[in-house]
Amino acid sequence: MNGSHARPQSESAPTDLSTTRRRVVLIVTADSGLSALASGVLQRNGYEVLTARHTGHAILAGLTRDRIDTLIAERHHDDMPGTTLAATLRRYHPELRSLFLAQRETPEQEGMLVRPFTSEQLLDKVKAEGTTAA
Repeated sequence: MNGSHARPQSESAPTDLSTTRRRVVLIVTADSGLSALASGVLQRNGYEVLTARHTGHAILAGLTRDRIDTLIAERHHDDMPGTTLAATLRRYHPELRSLFLAQRETPEQEGMLVRPFTSEQLLDKVKAEGTTAA
């Protein structure tokens, strides 16, 4: 992410928000390749996507955006655990759903999106809106 705020990857928005409401997804990962690929998949499927390389930018997005529907974040960040980030963002977006990314599949990663994953797996998890608990 460039600059000090999370930015939409696409500036296009529906013209009539009363009949069409795009879900807003915030992707938080330092992996720019993953961020770009996931953003593209989600945008092609009608989502508005914001990206942040670290949790500080994600929190700024939470403070400046009217709505964030889904958080996709690394389970473990260098600066803050993904669960703590989700809890922090929920202060401003109480309906926020969270989906965490894991490096490998272990019993404690149940329900997370484990790398590597397919576009279909990503979409299935986001459509299910992640989990409500963080």
